[in-house]
Amino acid sequence: MRIPPVLRLVIRNFASNLDPLTVVIRFGQPAVTIVVLGTMFSSIISSTVTGGASYTAFLVPGMIAFQMITGGVVSGNLFWLDRRWAMVEQIFSGPFLRSEYLGGLVLTTLLFSLVGVGVMMLVGLPFIGLPSLSGLGVGAVLLTVALGSIFFAGLLIVLGTRLRSANAYFTIQSFLQLFVIFLSTVYYPVTSKTPRLLATIFYANPLTYAADTIRDAFAGTLGGGDLVSLGVLGLLAAVAFGAAIWAFRTMNLGPIQ
Repeated sequence: MRIPPVLRLVIRNFASNLDPLTVVIRFGQPAVTIVVLGTMFSSIISSTVTGGASYTAFLVPGMIAFQMITGGVVSGNLFWLDRRWAMVEQIFSGPFLRSEYLGGLVLTTLLFSLVGVGVMMLVGLPFIGLPSLSGLGVGAVLLTVALGSIFFAGLLIVLGTRLRSANAYFTIQSFLQLFVIFLSTVYYPVTSKTPRLLATIFYANPLTYAADTIRDAFAGTLGGGDLVSLGVLGLLAAVAFGAAIWAFRTMNLGPIQ
């Protein structure tokens, strides 16, 4: 049976660009964060601050939401390395369409993110137990991570089509990654004592919507606000994916630094 071109590109992405050490680091860093921060902060952060749950129970959904950035970064880096080593030109000159290559990147992003979700769940289970997720809750978690992954992948792919310097690309990527993670509710909640400006930045961050929706799914308290969050993430994902399609059509091929 002939493998569809998109799946062939996904297999190629994992085989050629995702070495075992990179995979271990990508999944290991957030897993260690759950173990270390969950152990150390649970004893000093009151459950009243985290909505009645332990700090670890607050952190695990946040680290699950974090996987959408991990998946997006992986896809963006794959694309940049392909450009750096002129693999994009070779792929486009072969039996692959630009749309198939972009589809392969997005599918790689989703698979990597969903594997990350599973790893975070396994690491978090000894600390928080098995969450009472309903079918709706599982769907909300997976949809949230998928939409967020597409958004960040699209954003980084657009940057990769426009920047021709490795220093510029990886500097901007690192800054965005740190900015999005630390100015969100992944590690800490927004409370009445949070400065208004900081709270405004938090709630302008897509990762905050993702982390809060996943926490509600874990707690079984999904509501109208989570539908709004999913709508915002869906809109951002559609815009980013549309921008990536436009950037692919207008991309100038050739050597980059």
